[in-house]
Amino acid sequence: MQQTLSRRQLLAGVAGGATATAAGCQSVFTGDEAEGESFTVALARDPTEEQWDAYGGVTPYYTHVFEPLVDTTDEMETAPLLATEWEAVDETTWEFSIREDVTFHNGDVLTAEAVVSSFDRVFEQFSWVPGWIGVEPDGVTAVDDTTVRFQTTEPFPAFPGTISHHYFGIQHPDASDAPVGTGPFEVSNVEEQQSVTLTPYENYRDGTANPAELAFEWIKDPNTRVLSLQDESIDIAQKVPKSQAGTVNDASGTEIETNLTPTAGLVAVNLYNSPTDDERLRKALSWAVDQEQIVENVLDGIGKPARGPFSSIIPWAIHDELPTYGPDRDRAQELVEESQYGGQPLSILVNSENTDDATIAQVLSGWFEDIGVTSEIRQVDPASFYDTFTSGEANLTLVGFGSNSAACDYLVRAMFHSEGSDNRKLYEQNGTGVYNPGAEVDRLIEEGYRAETTAAKRDHYGDVQQRVVDTGAVIPLYYNEYVYGRQAEVTGTDWHPIDNMIEWSDISRND
Repeated sequence: MQQTLSRRQLLAGVAGGATATAAGCQSVFTGDEAEGESFTVALARDPTEEQWDAYGGVTPYYTHVFEPLVDTTDEMETAPLLATEWEAVDETTWEFSIREDVTFHNGDVLTAEAVVSSFDRVFEQFSWVPGWIGVEPDGVTAVDDTTVRFQTTEPFPAFPGTISHHYFGIQHPDASDAPVGTGPFEVSNVEEQQSVTLTPYENYRDGTANPAELAFEWIKDPNTRVLSLQDESIDIAQKVPKSQAGTVNDASGTEIETNLTPTAGLVAVNLYNSPTDDERLRKALSWAVDQEQIVENVLDGIGKPARGPFSSIIPWAIHDELPTYGPDRDRAQELVEESQYGGQPLSILVNSENTDDATIAQVLSGWFEDIGVTSEIRQVDPASFYDTFTSGEANLTLVGFGSNSAACDYLVRAMFHSEGSDNRKLYEQNGTGVYNPGAEVDRLIEEGYRAETTAAKRDHYGDVQQRVVDTGAVIPLYYNEYVYGRQAEVTGTDWHPIDNMIEWSDISRND
């Protein structure tokens, strides 16, 4: 297995034993000064944070330094990228043919061994990857120079789509060098805890990208990102608060870009804690909620009212076939009276970092009060939110789940299978879970995993969606739209549904 050096080890090597300067001030990699147009994109997260050590300290998201074998299209389907084709040799064996016209940024030719080395590096850093993609660390081998074989632990027809993710962007095998990939941009400079600067790879197989320089700068505070856009110190701002989107769009020099994403916001309802273990009460809560008001009044009209737990752009989602329950508060109140509800307050769990969810929780609490159900909102910090949720401590939890690849199967399993990541802890402890409806849904999910066509997946996963909505295991709220701000003269960006995959190669400035 390839030895992976941490970013700090790389820093030590570059410094040659000299004393390191303060974080955020040291240039790790430098290149020739770019000529022509330069662009700066402000990100909400540090593009150099330590979890990206597996990629030489540079985020694989957004930057397009690294490319995966399989691409995700705007329709959330797979397409060739570094692999020209793939086939299932048998139920648990996949072979991928590697493009022969690909070179790394240092001029070396892409080989199957480089692909194996790159996957080894990811396996070494992220212990949860085998469970995600269904491949153990020794399950990736080179058949010959241009063929890579993957051995899955069980039949998994969605495997190609699962690795159409930037976590599986291919790197040069020499981990001691600066980050070297095959993408349209190469790394020229890294300021730790601050920014990554890229320049076009001049020998890129599809032609040289337009911008002479592209910088990704970390601006954590959303208000500061907006102010930086307004004073023209950046060209594009990620995650503009929805409450400020109208102001940015109405200003003469700036505009917003929105795109429906494969992410849904919903309420996960605990099926095993009293009083939400009563199906009539759960259905009452669904009848009380007005999704359109949430989108219009809380999300400032940015998003789509949801009917199901999966965004409508996911190919096997059955949004149009699912019922709408509300708002009908009279019906909701009748169901409360028919239930065993005795007046005890429902606990609503919210991630304290998500201001929209905090507002939504307050709105929901008011609607529940209208139908005779009391509630208490509990905000917890991001570090403990997921553990609190999967421990089943709340009756209702506001969550947002979506996919960063063409294969969204893992969402179904994680959310609703008894042994999925959201339910496994309690299922193994006492046979319950959080919002897993039971053995029949488990069976449908397993059949959907094995299905080989989108139509077959839609049949199985459609039944899952119908059941979790009918039983009140979830209260769908909205399908999320991301919001970017840009200078009005900046054009040519390909706004992909997954914002990690936005393309910058044709970005330009209309003077």
